[in-house]
Amino acid sequence: MLKKVKNYKKYFFYALSIVISRGLEYFVLFYAALFLTKEDYGQLEFYKKLIELLAVALAFGLPSLLLTYTKSRDSKVYLNVLAILFIAFLAVIVSPILWALNYQFLIIPILFHAIFFNNGVMPVFFITQLGSNKASIYKSATSFLFYTGVFLLLLLHPEPEKAFVTVNYYLIGLGIVFLTGLFKKYHIKLVFLKRYFGLFKKLLLSSLTLVVSNFANIMFLYTDIMILKLISKTPNTDIADYSFALNIANMLILVPFTMVQVDIEEIKTLKNAKPKAVKILRFISIFSVIILLGYLFLINTFYMSFNETIYIFLVILAAKFFQTQSVLHGTLLLIKKEFKLNLKINLMMLMLNVVLSYVLFIYLNVTGIAIASFITLTFRYFILRYFSKYSAV
Repeated sequence: MLKKVKNYKKYFFYALSIVISRGLEYFVLFYAALFLTKEDYGQLEFYKKLIELLAVALAFGLPSLLLTYTKSRDSKVYLNVLAILFIAFLAVIVSPILWALNYQFLIIPILFHAIFFNNGVMPVFFITQLGSNKASIYKSATSFLFYTGVFLLLLLHPEPEKAFVTVNYYLIGLGIVFLTGLFKKYHIKLVFLKRYFGLFKKLLLSSLTLVVSNFANIMFLYTDIMILKLISKTPNTDIADYSFALNIANMLILVPFTMVQVDIEEIKTLKNAKPKAVKILRFISIFSVIILLGYLFLINTFYMSFNETIYIFLVILAAKFFQTQSVLHGTLLLIKKEFKLNLKINLMMLMLNVVLSYVLFIYLNVTGIAIASFITLTFRYFILRYFSKYSAV
């Protein structure tokens, strides 16, 4: 019994940071869903997901590449420094495009997310260089500052629907100061930076495949929101309904992400993958029931305006169940450096999801979008499981 507790201790500490991060996010989103109009809440969700989507493109696949590629201490430090400089350079390059599209106000938010926030470069640096405990502290502190800022803007700002945009302008300066102090301790030498720059350029060639793959993957996850924004007659209201169900179902993702990221160095050796798949399946099964009961409680008490979303939620929850089973298999493909195969799978799933979402929305409205996600996420799971050569059964 004690041995089992010790085995789960490393997961618990890292999971705690994710729980804190997602807990703060859910607190903010639940507050917004309760007190904002559905129109403003839908717009808030749209800006949030648009920033996350564009940040993945700006990060250029580097977080995934650095997570699976870096091994030595120097490689982790210098390649991360080069990655941050490259992302900043890329932000300057894409700025005129965003300006032409009248989305220039998103430049700072996507830059902040690509470098500092949960899916950016810095969390990868902490977990590979400083370990999961330090990474937990970083993620918790960053999330606390970010979501506290969002909450205050929801309360005080005249445009609360832009809270996820505005908060980044307050935090980017603090992030730069933190970044300067952190890497100053490593005494970065120009000669080593130049030496690793040659390797970094080679990695960028791999990133060209990975960035398209990652963007296709995240675009696949956000296709539903984008299609609702483009073709729905009441886009913000539909986004509000769909996002409310989606946000709660997304809690399932906490389990596989925690277990895979904590054990990433062990998984890199391609050992013990099957037991981890079994463990993920076991936890997800239990967690799914808990989330379902929680959702039923919410829509019958505090959030009765969302009580018609139960069928949407059930379909999304089933879709997320299969998505959670895909996390380990997708990571194994990256570890094996199957970047082109990963790209093909993600592009194929993206195109399938776009077509299904568009067609099913016409006939089944918002529920059709959820069904499209279920079909494609299930199909994607079986493809990834086949190519990763591991299964939970």
